[in-house]
Amino acid sequence: MGKSDGVSGSFWFLFCLFIIYESYRLGLGTMYQPGPGFLFFWTGIVVAIMALIVVLQSFRAQAAEEVQEAPTGKRTTTKVILVIVALFLYAVLMEWLGFFIVTFLLFMFLLAVIEKKKWWFAVLVSAAVTLFAYLVFETALQSQLPKGILEFLRF
Repeated sequence: MGKSDGVSGSFWFLFCLFIIYESYRLGLGTMYQPGPGFLFFWTGIVVAIMALIVVLQSFRAQAAEEVQEAPTGKRTTTKVILVIVALFLYAVLMEWLGFFIVTFLLFMFLLAVIEKKKWWFAVLVSAAVTLFAYLVFETALQSQLPKGILEFLRF
């Protein structure tokens, strides 16, 4: 953690203080009858605590813990370009291949190729993330995710 973490953590802490104040003005209500500011108030509290932790950790960080590779290094730039291309392909192929296949392949690429994780780990995490995202979006939020070439399964 470096100086930039302290700056960004401070920004988010101050922003959360503003959110907490404004949501309090909207009205909190009670636990059983929440007001319009209830969710934003408690979310602001949680994020403010996390931002404060980041700020405090950045003060304790030593210069030896700074990132070894420059953020504009050739390797980092290549990774950024590959991720942008992968996200573009994710959006383009979503309708044709469907949510399951494209999401699984995206996470496989990110974990196995970009982050260089072991293949078994990449497969396991990709499957878990895809299933979790499906359950959240399709089941809980009742959104219509593209089925693509798996339309015949009717899941």
